[in-house]
Amino acid sequence: MNLPLFIANRTAKSTTSTQSTMVRIATSAVAVSIAVMVITLAVVFGFKKEIYSTLSDLSSDISVTDISTLYGAEVREVKRDSSLNLVFSMTKGIKSIDGYAMRSSVIRSKSGASGIVIKGIASFDPNSALARTITAGTTPRIEENRYKELLLPEKIASELNVGVGDRVELLSLEGPSLPGKDIFKVCGIYSSLGEMPITVALTDIRNVQKLNGWSSDTFSGFEIDVEEGYSVEQVTEQLNWNIFDYYVGYGNLSAVAASELYANIFAWLQTHDVNAVVIIVIMFIVVLFNMITALLILLFERTRMVGILKSLGMSNRSIRQIFLYQAAKIVGKGLAIGNTIAIVLIIIQKYTGVIKLDASAYFVSQVPVSISIVEILIINTIFAAAILSLLFAATAIVARIEPAESVKYE
Repeated sequence: MNLPLFIANRTAKSTTSTQSTMVRIATSAVAVSIAVMVITLAVVFGFKKEIYSTLSDLSSDISVTDISTLYGAEVREVKRDSSLNLVFSMTKGIKSIDGYAMRSSVIRSKSGASGIVIKGIASFDPNSALARTITAGTTPRIEENRYKELLLPEKIASELNVGVGDRVELLSLEGPSLPGKDIFKVCGIYSSLGEMPITVALTDIRNVQKLNGWSSDTFSGFEIDVEEGYSVEQVTEQLNWNIFDYYVGYGNLSAVAASELYANIFAWLQTHDVNAVVIIVIMFIVVLFNMITALLILLFERTRMVGILKSLGMSNRSIRQIFLYQAAKIVGKGLAIGNTIAIVLIIIQKYTGVIKLDASAYFVSQVPVSISIVEILIINTIFAAAILSLLFAATAIVARIEPAESVKYE
């Protein structure tokens, strides 16, 4: 028979009004704290997952192109020759390689004109994060037949006063034929994402290659996705070394990770990590003070019982266990309530998007949430273990209670 647990259960049934109040306060503190922690981490994980996914759609994990294209308006051609294929084959951790073509143009409608960058891609994932930002229409058709369709950003579509199905004119200011123009159909419109590129229109890569006068093996650059288990930064470094060692083609190629291309966005995400840590530390301190206060009240109001148990020969360790069992019951009840509240709120937000955001400031139109059961269990385990470990240290006051003095208390 576990005597400390038996005594803890019996004494819990005969608590005073002061004890009951402190137990309720401590339970509420645990519930609120764990709920705030879980929701905070769900929002932070959600932001990272959603924005990383959108960045991946626009530029993938790594971009390989001429360095002048990365940091300037000039677009230079890159041929996928044998030396470049050798660079890719010598680099470990590459999951996929997709070529893309870019062109700076002027887009014109009956209502006006605007500068724009046309990006040609070889495929489009209908389940991608970028696809979820489409507010009207569909993605460009990329099939055996070539279709002259454009997926426009909202800002450009609004400036030109065009919608799905309207036709626009692309004016070429440079290229094989000057002046040049072509007619495209607007197939869809996607929402702008804060500081993300908002003057990029997507189309079939063959359209851009034709506008540029390029062959099918000529691109503006390559987008590379990295296999799981590999560091994007390490693969980028290895690519640059292999380009230096093996690439003999024209141009000054360079591999750049998405975290460098969108440094401001990644720095903004890191501030969320700091905010999450601050909130978690504050919640932990609040619940710790409440739990210690409740435990000390339980202990002081049971001073006479402690003295009697000591006089009967019970060790300090066993007496401390009595109060730890009571604390564990409070923590367990608080965790159950807090996790239930957090999970319900997360599910509501995930499937209804009731809390909206300004996409121009936060890159997403609603608060994204993402957290797994395993992550929730890890948070709860660490939280409970830390609280109970500190409470065990607090119960050391039991050793200072003298039986002869404590039995005088009523």
